[in-house]
Amino acid sequence: MKSDDLENIKKFYDSRAEQYGNDIRSVGWGSQKDQFLRFEVLLREVPPTGKTILDIGCGKGDLIQFLDERYGKDYKYIGVDLSSSLISCAEKAWSDRGNVSFFCGDIFEWAESEKFQPVDISVLSGALTYRLSDNESLANRVMTKMYEVSSETAALNFLTKYVDFELEKNFHFEPEKVFSWAKKLSKFVSLFHDYPLWEFTIQVHKKSK
Repeated sequence: MKSDDLENIKKFYDSRAEQYGNDIRSVGWGSQKDQFLRFEVLLREVPPTGKTILDIGCGKGDLIQFLDERYGKDYKYIGVDLSSSLISCAEKAWSDRGNVSFFCGDIFEWAESEKFQPVDISVLSGALTYRLSDNESLANRVMTKMYEVSSETAALNFLTKYVDFELEKNFHFEPEKVFSWAKKLSKFVSLFHDYPLWEFTIQVHKKSK
């Protein structure tokens, strides 16, 4: 990722966190209902109970609430985000949890840090929507790294090209192209474009489910 892109993303989410604080708008979602639907699809047929979960672009750690409500607290969670303001919000919200930790940076920095540890499932929700100088290259690299560090599944969602309009600040992906990237990593790939949001989800599995 170019340094300008990195700084723009940090500034964008830091400003949102400073404006909205511990609010869903800080991470750009309109409602918790839609946010939780994204989490549900990311983990479709990939039960997280007893697993270590890596959350890329974790924001305030909202996935933790979803996991608690849907699956209980039998899991280990690692959240990674570029925004120090969002990481600060997350740490304040979940500091009392022994099964939760956070890292400020990107997945590549985390993978090279002393905090790195192998995970079972990695997820990314909404962290690849912001338009950059080369969204496709970054998305492919992130997917590849997520797959490398996960023993079971890497799951990511993307804004889809199958829409009526696109905002200038966002980047929309072709599902067919992303699927082709995933198939170069694994024979076992799931693509979901069947839920009522303008996006799709890819799961890349280490083995058949």
